[in-house]
Amino acid sequence: MAGMLDPKEVVALADALKVEMVVNQALIDVLVEKGILTHDEIMAKVKEIKVREGIVLSSDASKKTSN
Repeated sequence: MAGMLDPKEVVALADALKVEMVVNQALIDVLVEKGILTHDEIMAKVKEIKVREGIVLSSDASKKTSN
């Protein structure tokens, strides 16, 4: 049986997403600064994964309708 969550350990979704964004940006910055990858290569990989996983964001949909 699942136990109760400790309120001290619960993190708001918005806070968790902010931390994830900061970590991802830090990794991107380090990879680009070290010349391991370019920003364009990273964005191409993001696009590839989104297509493969069938991820459509509201910002992607609005770009299609404006073209």
